[in-house]
Parts: sequence; C-alpha cells; structure tokens
Amino acid sequence: MGLNGAQGSSKSQFSIQRADSFDVNSEVNRWQTLASTLPFRHPDRARITHNIATCHMSRYEATRQKGDIDQAIGGYAEALLRGMNDPPLDILTFEHLTHALLTRFNDFGAREDLDHSISYFRHLSNIPLEAAGIKHLNVLNGLANALRGRFKVGGRLEDIEDVISLLRHVITMTPPGTDDYRLIAGKLADAWRRKYDQTGESEDLTETISHYRAVLTSYPLDHPLRPLCLRHLADVLGLRSQQGDDLSDVENAATLYQELLDLLDKEDPERMWVLMNLANVYHIRFGQTGHSEDLEKAISRHREVLLLCPPGHESKDKLLMNLGCSLISRFENFGRMDCLEEGISLYRAALRLCPRGHPRRPQSLGGLANAVYLRCLRTRRMEDSEESINLGRENLALTPPGHPMRPQILYNLSVSLETQYTWTGDMGDIEEGIEHLYEASKLVKSGLPLSRRILHLLAANLVYRFRHRGADKDIADAIKHYRTSISLMPEGHPEVSSMLSNFAIDLRSTFFLTGDVEHLEESIVSSRSAVEHPFSSVRDRLIAANNWTVTARSTRHSSALTAYRKALSLLQRAIDLGPTVQNRHEYISGRRIKPIRGLPMDAASYAIESRAYEEATEMLEQGRALLWSGMRSLRTPLDHLHQVDKSLADEFTEISQALEAIITTTHVRDFVQTPVGTDDDGVAIGRKDTFARDLAEKRRLSGELDNVVLRIQELPGFENFWRPIPFRHLQTAAIGGPVVIINLSKYRSDILIVCSNYPIVHIPTPMNFFDRVTKLAHQLSETRKSYRLESKKYDRVLRQTLEELSELVGQPVANRLMELGIPEQSRIWLCPTSVLASLPIHAAGPISSHTNVKRYFCDIYVCSYTPSLSALIASRSGNLSGSASGQPSLLIVEQPDKTLPGVDSETRSIECLVGSGSVTRIAGEAATPENVITHLPMHPWVHFACHGMLQPGRPFESSFLLQDKTHLTLLRIAKSHLPTAELAFLAACHTAELTEDGTPDEVLHLTAAMQFSGFRSVIGTMWAMVDEDGKDLSEHFYSKMFTAGAQVAIYEKSAMALRHATQKLRAKGVSLERWVNFVHYGA
Repeated sequence: MGLNGAQGSSKSQFSIQRADSFDVNSEVNRWQTLASTLPFRHPDRARITHNIATCHMSRYEATRQKGDIDQAIGGYAEALLRGMNDPPLDILTFEHLTHALLTRFNDFGAREDLDHSISYFRHLSNIPLEAAGIKHLNVLNGLANALRGRFKVGGRLEDIEDVISLLRHVITMTPPGTDDYRLIAGKLADAWRRKYDQTGESEDLTETISHYRAVLTSYPLDHPLRPLCLRHLADVLGLRSQQGDDLSDVENAATLYQELLDLLDKEDPERMWVLMNLANVYHIRFGQTGHSEDLEKAISRHREVLLLCPPGHESKDKLLMNLGCSLISRFENFGRMDCLEEGISLYRAALRLCPRGHPRRPQSLGGLANAVYLRCLRTRRMEDSEESINLGRENLALTPPGHPMRPQILYNLSVSLETQYTWTGDMGDIEEGIEHLYEASKLVKSGLPLSRRILHLLAANLVYRFRHRGADKDIADAIKHYRTSISLMPEGHPEVSSMLSNFAIDLRSTFFLTGDVEHLEESIVSSRSAVEHPFSSVRDRLIAANNWTVTARSTRHSSALTAYRKALSLLQRAIDLGPTVQNRHEYISGRRIKPIRGLPMDAASYAIESRAYEEATEMLEQGRALLWSGMRSLRTPLDHLHQVDKSLADEFTEISQALEAIITTTHVRDFVQTPVGTDDDGVAIGRKDTFARDLAEKRRLSGELDNVVLRIQELPGFENFWRPIPFRHLQTAAIGGPVVIINLSKYRSDILIVCSNYPIVHIPTPMNFFDRVTKLAHQLSETRKSYRLESKKYDRVLRQTLEELSELVGQPVANRLMELGIPEQSRIWLCPTSVLASLPIHAAGPISSHTNVKRYFCDIYVCSYTPSLSALIASRSGNLSGSASGQPSLLIVEQPDKTLPGVDSETRSIECLVGSGSVTRIAGEAATPENVITHLPMHPWVHFACHGMLQPGRPFESSFLLQDKTHLTLLRIAKSHLPTAELAFLAACHTAELTEDGTPDEVLHLTAAMQFSGFRSVIGTMWAMVDEDGKDLSEHFYSKMFTAGAQVAIYEKSAMALRHATQKLRAKGVSLERWVNFVHYGA
C-alpha cells in the first residue's frame, strides 16, 4: 500500500470509526504499526496520530480506563501541533480534543480541563464549521454543558447566565416537538433553576416552570421521559409554593405528584421520593389553607416514606425531619402532646444522623429547637426554653452570612428569646432578638412569607423595648413594621387573623402608655377584622376574639358585648372541631388557649354589668358544660319530627349515633399511636394512627349532619331546631323551683335567681368574692389531699369553708328567697360556676335565723345541683318507666373487699327495703363493666356500692372499680343511652368530686355522666366516703323513698330522701365531712 493510499484509507477509516463499532485494540495496534513505519516528520503522521487518539477515545468509552482518555487527549493535541494540511480535519480534531477535555473533567474533575474546554468551545463557536461536518448547534450545546459544569464547581453567576443565553439561541434552531427540542428545553429549565438557587429571584423560578411546562406538554403520554419531566415540574411548583402564597402552585404540584405516583410500580425506588414530595406539598397546602385533612395526608404519606426507606439511607435524617415537622403542626392545631413528643424524638434521631459538618445539621438543629420551644410554651419549663435558645445559637454559628438558612435561624432564635423575656423580664433577650431580626430583614427579599414574619416579630420586640425605654422611635417603627407585614399578607391566608390580633394587642398596650385614642380605635378595628377573617383558623379567630374582649372591656369600649358574643360562638366552633371529647377537653381546660378557660363567666359578668340578665344566662348556658351539651345535642328528642318527617328524623338519628361513637372514642385509642415497626436506629417509624381516620370520619359526618339540620330547619315549626336555646325556654328549668346561678369571674361575681314566673333576680356580691372563693376552693382541696378521712384539721377547714360560704352565698340567697316568697323546705337547684362547683354550697352555714337553732342551707331548702339549665330540663323530659309512681326495678352493683366490709350488709338491707322480687344484684365475678352496661337499660334504678376512682387531670378515666380491678369509666357510662332511667345512687368515693386541676365548668364526674346517660336523679359524693355510711344512708334513703308523699314521680322524692338520710347521719353525731359529702343532681 502506497502513502497516498494510506492517506485515503486513513480518511475513510477515520469516518467509519466515528460511526460504527470496530475492534478497538486491533485498530490501535494497526495504526501504531503503521506509524512506526513512517519517519517522525512524515506529513501523514498527524492523521495517523488522530486516528490512534480516536481509537483510545472509543476504548475509554467502553472501559473508562483513565489511561485511554489521557492517550486520546495527548494524541489529538499532537495531531494539531503537527498539522494535517487539511483545515476541515484540523477543525474536527480540535472539536474532538474539546469534547475529550470536557469528558475528562466530568469523570475526574480536573479544573484546567474544564477551563480549556470552555475556551476551545468558544473558539469553535466563532469559526465556520460546515466544511468539517460539525453542526454549530452541537458546539453551542457543548459550550453550554461546559459552562454549566463550571457553574456547578465555582458558582459563578456569569457562567449560568451564559448557559441560559446559549440554550435560548440553540432552542430557536431546534425543530419543536422533537426529542432534541425537549432535551434543550429541559436543559434550559434546569439552568434557570440553578440560577434561582443562587439568586432567589422569583422571575428565575417562573422561567424554570415555564420551560418545564413546555417540555411536558410536548411529550406524548406514553413517552418514557415524561415521568421525569413530571417530577421536575412538580418539584419547582412545590418550591415556588413555599416562597409565595399562590394556591394554584401547590394544587398543581399535588396533582402532578399524584399522577407520577400512579405511573410508578410499588417496587420502584423513585416512589419513595415522590411520596415524600407529595407529603411536603400537602403540608404546604395545609399551611396556606388551614385544612386539616391535608395535614393528615401529609403525616400518613411521611410515615409510608419512612417504611420504604432502606436501612442506612443517606437521606434518612431528612425523612425523619419531614414527619417530625408534620406531627408538630398537628400538635399546634389539635394540642396533642403525644405528637409533639414524637416530633421531638424524630428530630433528635435526625440530629444524631447529622454530625458536625453534615450539610443538613442546621436543618435538624433548627427543627429540634422549634419543637422544644413549643414544648416550653405548653409546660413552661425553663430548661426547655434554655435548650431551644442554645440550639438556636449553635445553629447560628454553623450558618455564616450568606448561608441560605441564616434568616430563618435568626427568626427562630428571636422567637425563643422573646418568650424567655416574657418569663424573666431580661431586656437583654429583647435586644439580642431585635439585632437578629434587623439582620434577617436585610437578608430576605421583601414579600416572601418569612419577610413578613420577621417584620411582625420585629414590631412586637420594638413594642417591648418601647415599654421599657419609652423611645418614640421604637413605637413608630413598630407600628410601621406591623402595617407593612400585614399589607404583605394575601387576603385569603390563614395567618391573617393572628397577625391582626397581635397588632391589636400591641396597639392596646400603646394606648395605655400614650393615651392616644387613635391607637385604641385601630386596635378594635384590627381585632374585629381578625375575628371576622373567614380564611383563618377558628382557633386563631377565637384567640383574637378573646383579646378583643379584654381590650374593649378594659377601655369600656362599646364593642365589648359584641366581642363576647363572637368569642362564645367561636368557642363552640373550636371545640366542635376536635374529633373526640378528649380533644375538646384540651380546649376547654385551657391547655391550648389558657385565656379562654373563664370566657363564659367573664362574658356573663359583663352582660350582668350591663343589666342584661337574660343574655348573661344564655351566655353561661352557651359556654359551660360544653362537652355534655355537645353530646346531648346529638340525642335531641325527635318525637314531633318523627310525626312530621320520619325519614328525616331517622337520618338525623343515624348520623348522630355514628358521630357520637367517634366523639366518645376512648382515651387510649385517641391518644396512643401504637408503633408497628422500628427502623435500624430504633426509631418508631410506623404507627397505627387512628386520629387521622377519626378526624376525617368526624368531618364527613359533621358535614352530613349540618345538611340534615338545615333541611329540618326548613320545615314549618322547626325553624329553631338545634339553635342556641333562648332564655324563654331555659326559664322552664325553674318550673320545679328556683335555680340559683352563681357566676364567678375575675371582673365581678354575681348571683342570679331564675324563677319560672317572674324576671331574673340579681344579687350582687362583695368585691373580693372571686379571691375569697378561689382561696376557699384551694384550701379545701389541699387539706383534703394532705389529711385522711375524719381528720381534725380537715374538719376545721371544712367548717371555716362552710361559714364563709354562708356569708358569701347561703345567707344572701336565703334572704332573697324569703323576700320572693319562696317558703322554707322548697326545692331549689344550685348551678355554681368555675371553682365554686367544687365547694359544698348546699351545706353553707350556719345560716342565721330568728331562732337559735343551728341550721345549714340544706336544712332550710331541699337542695339539688345541676350542671346547666338545659341539663335540668333534659332530666325531666323523655319517657318514664312504669316505676315512676310505683315499685321500681333496681339494679345493685356491688364489689366488696377488705376495705369495704360493709358493702354486703348495705346491699342486703336495700334488697329488704325494695323487695327481692324487684332487685337484681351483680356482684363478684359477674360485676364486670360489660355486664353492668348490659343490665343498666333493664332497670330504671341502680345502686353502686364499690370503690370510686378519681383521675386528676384525666376526668374521662374516672371510674367504678369492679371485678379483677376492671374499670367502668366515665366515658363508657356516658356512651350509654338510657331513656327510661330514673334514679342512680352512687355509694362510692369521689363520684361527684371536681379536682382543682380539672375543668369545673364541664362538671366531668361520674354523677354527671350518669345524669347524661339518662338518669333523672343521681346521688353522688364530693370526696371519699366512710364505708359504714353506705349502709346507714341507704337504709334511711330508701325507707323515705317508699313512704307516702306528694303525687309526684317517685324519683323526684330522691332529693328530699337524701336530705332526710343525711339528717339521720348527723343525728348519730358523725363528723361534718361525712354528711356534707352527699349531693343530689337532677330532677
């Protein structure tokens, strides 16, 4: 073969080598052999060197051996230096060298390779390429790839801007709808995303979304790359939804993720990430709308993601934090401490996976700091506050200026510092917080959610400093920042109410300091706007309403009564949101919103101050005993409705029963999330979380019930069905005798006497009534805890308590009843509020009289208690059994033990009095909760003789102790529906006791539960009882019940019979606490 032939051959074989596969090793050997036959300076040697380099490059692509790519780059460079006397081939060789350098950089990271490739690509882009068979488009695309690579390692904004410019040009030269077009558009979208990551400019994110959308719409539905594009577009939409408040972004992201999820196999590893992102989008949407179903979806998906995560996965910390964040949001919205504790545990586990130097350590530190801070708000433990601040400061040290998380960390730390200031009064905390917030405000672009939160907190801190220093600039700046932060909030955002309310509170403080009436008026306007904002959570609106009542009342503003009405309405709505009674109890107890605990009494006191006695009564009825009244509404009598529209009545009943089943869900099921698995780090990652299911089902049923109620209200004569009870109806509670309502409020306390045939009578109380009663309740409770039954110390404190109650309540009420012409020995009902409900008002005394006989209040009148007027009305309604005026059928539940030796003789004595043919006794092994519940509907009367168990702080777990230490709980009793029940005698300890740490206005004790389940009259005990009193009291009680008397239902004699029995105990000379202990509830 001659040299000319070799030249021709090399050209043709070179082109073949670019297009087809060949035996690389053989080709390398062949060309190297040929080169060895040529003189060093032979003009064809450059071509052969080029071909050898191409062979090495082909072999590198197959083996990834670095020696081959080094040989290739060296060969191309040598060929260019030798020169091939063929300009097109020189250009082609130069292009091969450029691509090879970029490839070596991508694989081995040598920065000089990258810089050289960029320089060479730029040169190629500026020369004619057609003769070399090189497409200008490919060169521009290669330059863009190289510049993108340099941006990744160096972060130079100019590089990514050049990439965008190049790809914009390239895409105009690419036919739309082709795979090349989609590839370029995808790269362009990626470039805009990278630019956004550095600049944070919303315009960059908008461009990213626009290009990904263009790519997605161009893909056929079955294209294999469409799922990847779905993921990219969903990711950036989710990202933008975090930066702003456009609900469409989060809606679209959720739709795309769900579509992608439907396309993936269950075993696809990508499924874990899609689920994670979908969960995050649900959480973001919850933050924007406040819809709790989104939060529950987020929690469920995050739990599923953790179950899919393989052991030791590098992103495990991130997944733990995601779930922790959602659980903490649930705590913030439903007050569930178990969720907060689990969230803290998850963040601690994540932090263990993020040692110093880990890129996500700041995120885990910040999440843990926030969770511990929330716990300190609930528990008020200073160690939690200090831990939160220490974690925040550590986090700040890890995020120097320029770190993207620094503004959020500065804000979170300032929040913790503000709270610590409110506890300690240390202005250093506020000064540090202000410094951090000013720095953060300069780092965050105006208009972003974090920006307005920073300004809002800065305003609050400046108000604190103004109160301390009195500098006019601080208050002026605070008001300016408040107004700016509120103006930046979208109208439909759920945080509007809380922001307006905070502003209103500080305007009120400013008014008190400056006397500027404009600040007061703006405070009232802001409060009203906060309360009426329809997109904010009911909880936030309730807090705003309560703050409005404080502002209006403390300044004697005319809007006070309106504020109280709004607050009470929102209180009922807030409680109804909880799926179970335990959740609802969280609200009422003030564990979540402490100021609302006395709201109904404060509202009533203001109405009384305004002489609106009837409205005051309605307010107390609307705001007290909410748990019982809420459940009682589900048992609304429907006799008349059945006659008018049977199907509608049946539909109401069916939905109500299903709803009640959820509301009365047991404490354990509601609050304990049982772990079903742990990960390799020992963290519980799967839980049987019934709360989400119950919440969703409760929401569905509530919606259906609301619809049924609206249809019922459209019927003639049913317009007021299920509406707040007006006073004219409440007044019927006094048909059997006056009802004495004693309202206890920090503002003022009053006594109202409701009679059936004339207007409410008002009795004012001393100015120190509230303080004296609060002290009495505390002293009596503490003494009872510290001393055993019949101790002299307790007897002395109880006697002093009764004497003071006589002065405060007993004597004034007795005097007024006498003035009203209510004769002695008449029946009256006591309806005390707040801690008064825990005091033995019925035994107040001695009451002075014209004789020297020592009499207690219950000697003058036959006293009963009622939790509310509607409860008393309900106790007189419904169908009566045949025993209402004849011989009763009595169920005796007894569980004697060595501490209750008198139970057997007690129950035998009762059996003799009532008649064995009318008595069913459940004792010993038969005395199980299930058996008792089964027998209750069969007997209108029941007598319990066993231990009563009190659970302070957990009222739904109060119970009767039965066989094998099983418990018949308050909640289980309340779930019973006994429309023909009449009388329950609870000869057990604590059955009508209200603890100081409880919620007295909810009257959550066993006696009230029996009354709610259907018993018209119930006898209970205010504290522990002496065993022998059970027999004595029962004998006298049942003997009196069966003596001839007035023609009334036999159970209505129970209050008189109880008084008779306690008087017999007194005649025996028993201690004061033993006879005072017994109380009567109901008709």
